[in-house]
Amino acid sequence: MSSRDRRPGKTGPALLGAAVWWLWMPVGALLIWVVKHFVFGGFGQQDQSYLLLLQQEFFPHSSVLGATALFWLWITVGLLGTLAIIAFAVEESGAGYGGKSVRLLLAVVVLATLGSAVRVGTGLWDNDKDLGRFYARATVLDIPAGDNRTPRSVLPVAAHSRKGDGTRCDLVGTSDVPACVKVAPMPDFDFDPRTASFTGASTALANSAGQASGVQLMRHSIHYLPTGRPNQEVWTAVLDGSGEQPIEGVAIWDGRSNTVSTCSFRGDHSFDRAFGGAGDNSLRNLLSERFPDLVYSDQDIWGYCDGADPGTAAPVIVISVERQTGWAERTVLQPAGVLLLTGSPDGKPVLTYRPEIAPRELPGAAYPASVVRAQIAEIQWLGGRGAKNESSFGYEHTSAATNAGNPGEFLLRSATDGHLYYVTPLVPRDSSSQLVVAFAVVQADRVGGGLNDLHVYVRGDDSPTINIGVLASRMVSYFGQQTSMAIRFGSGGQLQEIIPFGRDMWRGFVDIQGQTQDYIDLSGDATVQPNLVAVNGSITPPGNQPGPAPSTSASPAPSSAPSPPAAASPGQATPAGSCGGDTGQLSTAQLAACIAAFSQALQSRVQATPSPG
Repeated sequence: MSSRDRRPGKTGPALLGAAVWWLWMPVGALLIWVVKHFVFGGFGQQDQSYLLLLQQEFFPHSSVLGATALFWLWITVGLLGTLAIIAFAVEESGAGYGGKSVRLLLAVVVLATLGSAVRVGTGLWDNDKDLGRFYARATVLDIPAGDNRTPRSVLPVAAHSRKGDGTRCDLVGTSDVPACVKVAPMPDFDFDPRTASFTGASTALANSAGQASGVQLMRHSIHYLPTGRPNQEVWTAVLDGSGEQPIEGVAIWDGRSNTVSTCSFRGDHSFDRAFGGAGDNSLRNLLSERFPDLVYSDQDIWGYCDGADPGTAAPVIVISVERQTGWAERTVLQPAGVLLLTGSPDGKPVLTYRPEIAPRELPGAAYPASVVRAQIAEIQWLGGRGAKNESSFGYEHTSAATNAGNPGEFLLRSATDGHLYYVTPLVPRDSSSQLVVAFAVVQADRVGGGLNDLHVYVRGDDSPTINIGVLASRMVSYFGQQTSMAIRFGSGGQLQEIIPFGRDMWRGFVDIQGQTQDYIDLSGDATVQPNLVAVNGSITPPGNQPGPAPSTSASPAPSSAPSPPAAASPGQATPAGSCGGDTGQLSTAQLAACIAAFSQALQSRVQATPSPG
């Protein structure tokens, strides 16, 4: 082609098209940020969420280095479009494809397209595995013995391992997501038991707390504070406001009585914001503006009263926060300390950020429960993709009906060392089995310096069988033997939340209309005599006057059902305290026994009476 056939002026539209093709998306992203930052400047969540989204989806490390697969997909599409624009420019200009500069340009663009496409493939393939790698660094599989006695549930990992350092890890997995295996039995934590279920605490706190309109109990904020002192454990919850109504305070229930106390944000501890607030009353917007790099889950919000008397104590709201950081070619959430929220005389919230919390500095959990749940979910990656996909390695929360609403991350206090731990019974992953084959344990009263170690204490194959469904059946049967009353478990049932405590002991809660009335203790191996305890008192419904103050300690039920008082013989006067006498002279246990005896006698007569022809 001669030089007069070339049309240099035709390359201008191609260059403009290339600029538009590459710049429309970054310019659009910038305009969205401008609108969110300046137009909605008073809504901190808008600004924070958008910047975190850009980091998560494109630039985990705030630069092109370590960019995500989505970024490289954008580059690949952009380069494919560039090839089309180059072809258009060559045809329109008449330059043809014979020139060295055109060939060199095409070769560079083609190679760049192939390279970015490879980055897309590797990024998508490794994205979920990289999350497993992040949590694997702080996960230890504790098994009771090695060699041929290695538990079957951990064999896909232990069978492909090499010798470790002998301190933290006795064995180290050889896959691309290596596991740390420690040959050691589960320590005797001697966890203190709870005195009420989560459902019972929810009912008590929701029905009897909050005196102002527009105040709602934050269900996710219900938190158990195991003090370690008998009869001083409490349940707490944040009483949140809405609209223009600020947070009211922190509600407290002791798990036994009919009294719910509240330490309120008023006076010197006023607080003019609310998580559910609107406009200038939004606490979430304030937190996002003050701490744009910190995020949190609602389940990691809780409160307590700083003082012995709730009437004068200062309410404190605790938020276990996380920070989104770059890891490999993606982002991860890792613990970043706590936010402490208190009131002030002028009503302005006092926000204090603590990047580290030492044990016993707070009465409850400092480590985020949401992170613990993520750590447990990523156990499946220990041993790599092969063990995960081909052997279904991993553990998960029980799906037993009694624990459907609260399957794990139980905050318990160890009587052995005094620390707080998240404890979760685990069953095999991708299995219909509800056998408890492991316990996940994470220290909860300390945060700082990254992830806390997740110890997965795997039970040996020769250990006594523990099945939460079987435990529920045993508890229902024992309750019926002791009280002559029938209870159910599962959806709508009265037996709720079977929780481990002590050593191989389990406690199930009997809730009547959502209120914990009794609890049953028994051992997993059925070697310990079960114990039925009646929780004194009942929750006062809204608007009713509270009854007499109940005893502060629960009384264990006798090991066998109480015998009804003897009735009078024919011709004798009815003795006081007998089933045929004055019911006012009967104790509660005697009255219940009499009712059960009368019911059984009536049922026997009905069954013995022939049906009419």
